[in-house]
Amino acid sequence: MSEMTVRSGRGGRPRSARALYVAFAAVSVAFVLSTAISEYADVRIQHAANQITGTTAPAVEHLATLRGEIQWYVLLADDVADRGVDGESLPLSPELGHARAAVDRAWTEYRRLPLLPEENGLAAETGVLKAELDAAVSRLEGQMAGKAWSEARKTLAAAVRPVTERLDEVLMRLIQRHAERGAALARGIERLGRESIVRAVALDTMSLLLALITAILLARVLRRYTELIERRAEELELFAGRVAHDVLGPLGAAGLALDVASREAEPGSRTARLLASGRAGLRRARTIADALLEFARAGAQPTPGARAEVAEVVRAVVEEVEPEAKLRGVAVEVELAPHLAVACGPGILASIVSNLLRNAVKYVGDGAGKHVVVRARAADPHVLIEIEDDGPGLPERLGAQVFQPYVRGPGSGKPGIGLGLATVKKVTEAHGGRIDVRSSPGLGCRFGVALPVAPPVTPAPSSSDAKLDLESPALAKEARKEAGAEPAAEKEPVDQPP
Repeated sequence: MSEMTVRSGRGGRPRSARALYVAFAAVSVAFVLSTAISEYADVRIQHAANQITGTTAPAVEHLATLRGEIQWYVLLADDVADRGVDGESLPLSPELGHARAAVDRAWTEYRRLPLLPEENGLAAETGVLKAELDAAVSRLEGQMAGKAWSEARKTLAAAVRPVTERLDEVLMRLIQRHAERGAALARGIERLGRESIVRAVALDTMSLLLALITAILLARVLRRYTELIERRAEELELFAGRVAHDVLGPLGAAGLALDVASREAEPGSRTARLLASGRAGLRRARTIADALLEFARAGAQPTPGARAEVAEVVRAVVEEVEPEAKLRGVAVEVELAPHLAVACGPGILASIVSNLLRNAVKYVGDGAGKHVVVRARAADPHVLIEIEDDGPGLPERLGAQVFQPYVRGPGSGKPGIGLGLATVKKVTEAHGGRIDVRSSPGLGCRFGVALPVAPPVTPAPSSSDAKLDLESPALAKEARKEAGAEPAAEKEPVDQPP
């Protein structure tokens, strides 16, 4: 699968990634929509329920109570009036007063409720009839109190009962209106409940389908990304091989040729100066090629069972760097705990220590009195290797950015392209370790690398093995052959410029 199948033609953004964004947005919209619809249905159901419990049901209750108490009052008053004789007092039943009070309470409670639009006319008519009833009842009770029982019976028959009948009819109509309203609200609640369930199921199903589509798209994106990473890893390995054969070999051959020519040139002559300039250029090219090669190889997986003796590798690297350090007036000190071994190859460990040590020697500054200390000690389950100098330290703004590719200190003026520390970080983390830096401007800098301790299952590699790994004799031999400076059967490696 080529990268063109992953990317769109014009914008360069992965098509699968765009589809994934759309799927995530659709899932989010479906979830929000489902929640909003459910909340809206809940609000409507709650509103209808409030109308039933706050208006319809209490109105039916109060109107039914009012109707019953009026009828009960009329029955009690009729009983008393039938037994009364004009001019004679008759004790009134206390229930008559209780019924009158109950009628007034029921009427007051009903009037406190909000009126429905469909009961406005009936409520007004009820109020008129209630006023007529109150007047007739007051006249009736006055006649009974004055022992005018014949007049009381006439008032009861001609005024109280007709008003009561008309009022009872209106009250029944009001009760029916409220009952119908309550039934409609109950049906609406039931319908809203069914619709809410149907919509919730539909939206949940849609959300589930969208989630499945999103998962499929995510799996496709991850698969394509994995394939892209694997393809790039293969390209890096091929690149490393091409660099090793096509670049480092010819550079070594050219360097050997210039070395031979410089021995034959007259010291101080123009030819000697030109040869020295060429050799310096080759050293810079070799430095850049080495950095690119190590950076490309940094993505490789560690070799299972690899092991490196810390003391042997560190001493070999220090021995290699020491001539450059002496030229700069820098003293390199070594403090190594005995019997330390890390779980990586000697070449990997040498690359890490060499990068850090060369950086320290390069940036500690020129002049006598400068020191670089290489320490190694056990810090279970790791071995901690520290390279510390007393130079100017890192600029404050760099910090952890110093481990990013192509990041260099401002105005350093030193050769390099900023890949050394990035390579060290990638190689260290690939082998299960970690790296950090502490710097005090003007006081120095300390880099610390923690690598896993090697299990004691294989014997430690000899120093000669480490030396062979560090000097790459195969490349040196090929370089001698191409330069023609050594016979083809030469076995000893030749040091190349760093």
